[in-house]
Amino acid sequence: MASQSISHYRIIRKIGAGGMGEIYLAEDTHLGRKVALKLLPAEFTKDESRLHRFEQEARAASALNHPGILTVFEVGHSHNIHFIATEYIDGKTLRQYGAETTIDLNTALDISIQVASALSAAHQAGIAHRDIKPENIMLRDDGYVKVLDFGLAKLNEPKNRASSDPEAATLAKLNTEPGTVMGTVTYMSPEQARGLIVDGRSDIFSLGVVLYEMLARKTPFSGETPMDLIVSMMTKEPAPLAELSPGMPVEMERIVLKSLAKELDARYQTARELLADLKRLKQRLEVQAEIERSFPSGIAAQTTGDSPRPLPSIAVLPFTNMSADAENEYFCEGLAEELINALAKLDGLRVVARTSAFSFKGKDADIRTIGSKLNVTAVLEGSVRKAGDRLRITAQLINVGDGYHIWSERYDRQMKDIFDIQDEISLAITDVLKVKLLDAETVSLLRRRTDNAEAYQIYLLGRYHLNKHTEEGGRKAVEYFEQAIAIEPGYALAYSGLGDAYRRLWFFGFLPPDEAVPRWRAATETAIKLDPGLAAAHVSMGSMKSLHDWDWQAAEEELKLGIELNPQSPLAYETYGYALISTRRPDAAIEAFQRALEIDPLSLPLNMNLGFIFSYANRYDLAIEQGRRVIDLEPQFHGGYTVIGYALSGKEMYEEAQEYLKRSIALGGGAMALNVLTFTNGRLGKLADAEAGLAKLLEIKKQRYIPAYYIAALYSALDDTDKVFEWLEKAYEERNGFLTFIDCEHAFERFHSDPRYKDLLQRIGLPG
Repeated sequence: MASQSISHYRIIRKIGAGGMGEIYLAEDTHLGRKVALKLLPAEFTKDESRLHRFEQEARAASALNHPGILTVFEVGHSHNIHFIATEYIDGKTLRQYGAETTIDLNTALDISIQVASALSAAHQAGIAHRDIKPENIMLRDDGYVKVLDFGLAKLNEPKNRASSDPEAATLAKLNTEPGTVMGTVTYMSPEQARGLIVDGRSDIFSLGVVLYEMLARKTPFSGETPMDLIVSMMTKEPAPLAELSPGMPVEMERIVLKSLAKELDARYQTARELLADLKRLKQRLEVQAEIERSFPSGIAAQTTGDSPRPLPSIAVLPFTNMSADAENEYFCEGLAEELINALAKLDGLRVVARTSAFSFKGKDADIRTIGSKLNVTAVLEGSVRKAGDRLRITAQLINVGDGYHIWSERYDRQMKDIFDIQDEISLAITDVLKVKLLDAETVSLLRRRTDNAEAYQIYLLGRYHLNKHTEEGGRKAVEYFEQAIAIEPGYALAYSGLGDAYRRLWFFGFLPPDEAVPRWRAATETAIKLDPGLAAAHVSMGSMKSLHDWDWQAAEEELKLGIELNPQSPLAYETYGYALISTRRPDAAIEAFQRALEIDPLSLPLNMNLGFIFSYANRYDLAIEQGRRVIDLEPQFHGGYTVIGYALSGKEMYEEAQEYLKRSIALGGGAMALNVLTFTNGRLGKLADAEAGLAKLLEIKKQRYIPAYYIAALYSALDDTDKVFEWLEKAYEERNGFLTFIDCEHAFERFHSDPRYKDLLQRIGLPG
C-alpha cells in the first residue's frame, strides 16, 4: 500500500501487524507530520455493533491526556476502510529493548513507574487496557515510555464521581462480559484467563508480569501450552526474585509479589497505590546511592547481607530550655515536634516519632547510644533562650557514627521570625543529608499553617499538655486550643488538636460521649474543611468513624488517606491497626502496629497496645513476650504488667495473672487493670473479691463517668448473663469505643452463642 492515500494520510510503509489490524507509517498531508495508521481488519467492519463499540472506546482513549499514553489523533473511515490515526513513536518496544540489553533495576523501575502512571490516568478516566505486555510498551530514545494499543480497552464511565478515590470508584465499575477471554495469555491475570469480570487490577497483574520479566529475564509463570501456562499461573508461585537476581531489594520483591497476587483483594487496588510504592523505592535507592558518594565516612549505617543501605534517618531531640522561665519548656518541646512533623513529610528521610525521640529527655545519654537505640544515622539537638520577644536558638546536626557535628547554626531573632527559623533548619537538614526534594515536597516542607506567632505559641502549649496523656492535660489542652482558635479562627492545626483532645477525653472515660463526641466531630470536620491535606485530622475522623460511628468503610477510607498524606505517622498506623483488629483482620492489624513501631520504637503506649493486639488475636505467648519488652523499656510503667496479666487471663492462668495485675494497679494501672483483676477473681471462685471490685467501680461511677462496657465485663466474671447484656446495651447506647473490640475479648467468649450477642454484633456492623 506504499504511496496510497487513505483520507488525508499518505502511506509510507508497513510497520506492524496484529490481531487488531495492520499498522502503517503514514504522513498527515494536512499538517505535514508522521503518524501511525492502524487499519482495522475486515471482520470488524462487518460487525456494526462491534465496530461501534471499538470506535467509541477508541474515542474515549483519545481523550486521555498523559505523556505516557499514545495520543489518538483521529478515528475515521474512507472508502469503507476504517482507521485509527495515532502519534508515531520512533523507538523500540520493550520486547526489542530487552532482547538487545540487560535491563537493570533502575531502568526497570523507571519504565514501570511511567507505565503505572499511564495506567492510573486511564483507570481514572474509566478505561482498562487489558493487554499490557512488552510489545505494547514503547521506549523512546529520550527515555520517555509510551503505552500503546488500547485496542482491547474496556470503557465504563465512573458512576460515583463524588468518591474520595475516583480511581477506585472507576475500577469497581470496569468489566467485560463474563466468559469472554481477551488479551495475551502470558500476561493475563487469573480472572482474565478464566473469562471472569475484570477491572483495572487486571492491568496491575499484567504490569507485575512485565516487571518480573524485566528483573528476572524470564516470566513468572510458564507452560508448554497456553492451558499449561494458565494452570501454572493459577496454582504456582513465581520463583523469588532474590534467587534469580542476587542483591534484589526486599521492597522490590514485595511490590512485585503484591502486583502478582492471585486474589484480587490481596493485589494493589489501584495503579496509583502501585505507582506510589514504586516511586518511594526509586527515591530510596537514589538517596542511598547519593549517600554512598557523599558520606564515605559512614553517615548511613552499614547493614549486613544483600540488603541496601537504609534511608538517611534522623531523631530530633527536645531542645534544651536555657531561659530563665521554666515554663518555656513547652516552647522547646513544641519547636522540636514541629520540626519532626515537617521532616516526616519527606519520602527520602526516615524520621523517628516524637515519643521515642523525647524518651531521652533529661537522661544525658551519649549520642551513639541514642543513635543505636533509635536506629538513626543523625541526631538534631539544640537549645532555646527566650526573653520577652527575643529568641536565641542553636541547632546542631550530629553524625552518630563518629559523634562529630556535621552542621550547626545559631539564630538570634524575634519571636515573629520563628517560622523562618524552622524553615531554615529543615532545609539545612535536607541539604546536609542529601535528601532530594521534589517540588511538591519543598512546598509541603515550607508550608505554614499560620503566620500568627501568638496563636502558634498557644497552640504549642496545647500540644504540650495533650502529650502528657492525663485527664488534666487533656482539659488544659482544650483550653489552649480554643484560645489559639479565638486568635486565629482559620487555624486548622488548632482545630485538629482540639478534636484530638476531646477524642482522648472520651475514649479514656474522662468525659461522657454526649459531651465529648459532638465537639470532637465539629472540631475535626472544621480542620478538614480548612485544610483537606491535614493527615492528623483525617486520622482523627477515621478514629471517630470506627470507634463511635461504626461506619467501617468510611473509617478505612479516612485512615488510608491519613497514612497516604503522612506515611510517617505512628498514630495513623496504630489507629488503622485498631480498626483492622475490630473487623477481624489480625495479621494486617499486627503489621500496622509493627509499622508504627518502626517509626516510634520506644513509645511505651504503642508497645503496650501491640501486646493487647496480640491477645485480641489469641496469640497470648506473643503478648506476654511483648509485655516483657515493655517492662524492659520502663519497669515503672504499669502497661507491661497489664499486658501480661491480660494475656495470662486469656490463657486461663488466673493466679499468675493476678500477680502482674496487682503490680500494675500499684503503679497506677487504673480501671483496666482493676477490671481484669476482678474478672480473674471471679474465674478463681473468689466471688466476694469480684463483687467488691464491681461495687468499687459502681461507687466511682456515682462520682464520674465510667464506661458501661467496663461494668459489663465485671458482671461476666460473676456469670450474671442478664446483667452482662443489660450493661452491654448501655454501652451500645453510649456508643462506647471499647465495644468495637468485644469479639476479641475473652471475657465475653462464653456469651457468643447467645442471640443477644449476635444481635449486638450485627448492630455494630461487625462480622458474626
